[in-house]
Amino acid sequence: MIEPTHAPIHVLLIREQAEQLTGGCCGTVGDDDPLSGGRELFADARRDQLAVGAIHRLIRDFFPPIDGREQVQVDVVDPRNQFYLFFRLWREVWRYRPGLRAGLQTALQLFSLPAVIVNGKVVSRRGKPLDADAFCRAIREARQAMETCD
Repeated sequence: MIEPTHAPIHVLLIREQAEQLTGGCCGTVGDDDPLSGGRELFADARRDQLAVGAIHRLIRDFFPPIDGREQVQVDVVDPRNQFYLFFRLWREVWRYRPGLRAGLQTALQLFSLPAVIVNGKVVSRRGKPLDADAFCRAIREARQAMETCD
């Protein structure tokens, strides 16, 4: 008996911008800058960067390849290339067809970063953080949806 081949779940991680640009001549200001008064200037951005990194590690740890085939394919996207990101998001919607409302949320996601998209459906965005349980639930739902289509 031939075992059916399933395409891996596709996860698109749209990360926070790596650079924290300010209006200064050097482009960045660290938290130890004397003009900041000791405030953490980029605490939210750093928190979002760490959260996306944690999701990426979670995928590697909990969804390793089986028999050399990936269970979950991960693409990490830099949001600064808006032209690429716009078409990439529409491609996700076209490929997975998550429905009208979910498709519009995905297609317009470039305005609410960082984000996690699973098979064309937004599961996390700025202001809606994603924990490990919610992410695993999204993966399980995507896998069930793919199996019902086979």
